[in-house]
Amino acid sequence: MHATARPKQGRSGFATLRLFTFATFLGFISLVPCEAQQAPAHHAGKQDLSAIQHIIFLVKENRSFDSMFGQFPGANGATQGTISSGVVMPLLHESDSLPADIGHSWAGTITAMDNGLMDRFDLLEQANVNGQFGAMSQFYQADIPNYWQYATKFVLADNMFSSVHSDSLPNHLYTIAAQSGNISDGSAKDSKFNTNNWGCDAPSGFVVDSLDESTGIISEILPCLDFQTMADSLDSAGVSWKYYAPDEGDAGYQFSSYDAINHIRNGPDWTVDVVDTGQFITDAQTGNLPSVSWVIIGQGLNDHPPKSMCQSENETVTYLNALMQGPDWSSSAVFLTWDDPGGFYDHVPPPTLDPFGLGPRVPMIILSPYAQAGYISHTQYEFSSVLKFIEERFDLPALTDRDGDANDTTDSFNFSQQAAAPLVLTPRTCPIISATGGVTFGPQAVGTTSPSFSVKLSNIRSINIKVTSVTATGDFTQTNNCTTIKPSGTCKINVFFQPQQTGVRTGTLTVTDNDSTSPQIVSLTGTAGNVTLNPYLYPGLNFTKVHVGATSKSQTVTLTNTSSSPLSITSIATIGEFSQTNTCGAGVVAGGQCTIQVSAAPTTSGTLYGNLAITDGDPTGQQMVRLLATGTSVTLTPTKLNFGNIVIDTTSNPQTVTLKNVGNTTLSIGMMQASTYFSDTTTCASTLAAGSSCTMSVTFSPTQLGAFSGTIVINDNDGTSPQSVSLSGTGVQSSLKLLKETILDYWDNIP
Repeated sequence: MHATARPKQGRSGFATLRLFTFATFLGFISLVPCEAQQAPAHHAGKQDLSAIQHIIFLVKENRSFDSMFGQFPGANGATQGTISSGVVMPLLHESDSLPADIGHSWAGTITAMDNGLMDRFDLLEQANVNGQFGAMSQFYQADIPNYWQYATKFVLADNMFSSVHSDSLPNHLYTIAAQSGNISDGSAKDSKFNTNNWGCDAPSGFVVDSLDESTGIISEILPCLDFQTMADSLDSAGVSWKYYAPDEGDAGYQFSSYDAINHIRNGPDWTVDVVDTGQFITDAQTGNLPSVSWVIIGQGLNDHPPKSMCQSENETVTYLNALMQGPDWSSSAVFLTWDDPGGFYDHVPPPTLDPFGLGPRVPMIILSPYAQAGYISHTQYEFSSVLKFIEERFDLPALTDRDGDANDTTDSFNFSQQAAAPLVLTPRTCPIISATGGVTFGPQAVGTTSPSFSVKLSNIRSINIKVTSVTATGDFTQTNNCTTIKPSGTCKINVFFQPQQTGVRTGTLTVTDNDSTSPQIVSLTGTAGNVTLNPYLYPGLNFTKVHVGATSKSQTVTLTNTSSSPLSITSIATIGEFSQTNTCGAGVVAGGQCTIQVSAAPTTSGTLYGNLAITDGDPTGQQMVRLLATGTSVTLTPTKLNFGNIVIDTTSNPQTVTLKNVGNTTLSIGMMQASTYFSDTTTCASTLAAGSSCTMSVTFSPTQLGAFSGTIVINDNDGTSPQSVSLSGTGVQSSLKLLKETILDYWDNIP
């Protein structure tokens, strides 16, 4: 693809997304406000951008707008949100570091968006672990004071969206190319790939999802692609650039996006223009910045949960101070943004541009001597908007329809104003305790003990931290392994909720030590009632593959009323593609139990998130159990073929695999590919009607001795694509040849 070709991005129809049918996707579009779908491009006349000699695109990780600036005065932020059960809850105080990273995959983000209702963020992985609504939380000004100062002094964009409703890899690709090369989900398919190497340096077998937007076919590809990027446009125009990112082997190397572009990774630009992140500080201080810079900060200091936001903010301050104290500040424009919302709640439905996005909002702060002071931009932006600004500044062609049609960012600049002075900030002393926002426990029955919540003490100082006491008050207890913590070490405090009375219960966790921030005090809150559920909220119930249009075998949830009084039940409902029956009726007698039979009932394929919500007269008001299932429209029979012993240089008898579309819509079928030594012929066409079947005839043709294994991979538009059949067989010599060789060996050895 040539840089000026501007291939269409998502104008054609598609059959299935990971969670969507085509009809569902059209329904989502219809729910997005028309003005959001049709927002006109903002081109504030032809402006003289020559005052900007250095454009810096600083990309950090995994935060939504509401999670960071929902409380910012004058911005379109929210301080409360609706969860899947329909309850409107205040956004909780987010802690400096969270227990885990919240799910934000392609399927998960589409679930959270819920056709524009933005009310299912609590269903994502690690989003609500036993009442810890990590997804429904936000920072206060005091938690991110320096980010807040940047937003106050310069420009805060409150209508900035992630480019893809998915995770890091596709969104990072948009920051360099205004497209993702059709990658829809960048998560590794196998947990064995615990690696910082993605892109062209990914290990063998590491694959990501690719969505064909014209057919909806989902295939797995190696994340090493080739398409035109902004680097190519800059090279062609003779404009200098550098991509400052972690080196191979360093934490965060997976966010080095040009590693996924084959002609960059394996071309001369890689050794010249892709450099270590820390080089930015030197170049900024000495006035050696190129015309265009991308800055990617390494893992642990890039705002990515579960690491410390304070330490990450300090790292950002270090980089921006280097720029503002250097000679290039007076001619610079910095676009500080976050690559995806990270599973955190945001209340604004994203506009629908194509099958890939837009995704939920992320913050963007624009810093420049010419950024309008204290301005909040309500103009619709995405990552392609920054590329458009680069293109306008250096008279470059658009790469795709995304940057060609995007609003530029010039409303955020005033080139006739007196140039703003640098804002050099002081990095702050960070907390050593993780749960700075407090700990909130979910519903818990009196006289029982909750699952533990882990609070960490991290020694980020240069001397030992000696812990002298750890105490919990109220209806809370703790256990810990904290004594002396060496630099870079951690210790863990497990906190439990053990309510003695019903209602809202409060307490504190207090840690005393020799750190300057001692004592560290964490607020503890829980709501106690008289109902127990088995299983508890998280991880809840998980259903394996269930056919679309069918109902799975049920799983049981047991509700126990531990009170001496009857329990009234208002409603029992499932959210998502699940169903339930129950023996609870209108209530449960004192000390009694009832059961709820939950089944998955998918109407779409892919990963399905849901909830079981029980509303009753208990003081906790509502109890929930998280639900998870995988829906599929495809069956393969059998899923394993063993050809046994086959003489080398011959072909086995064929074995047959039947593929059936058990769904209610036409299945689109893409490439079928067998591993070496195996081959197939098929009756399957490019489409398969609902209820229909086709077959594959598979043979094994070994050319070497030994045991071989392989697969047939079938790409289709089902949410579980690709499908696969395991193959095995052994290459052996023929009996006649073996006898001949035995005789010859015997003859050769006759004395």
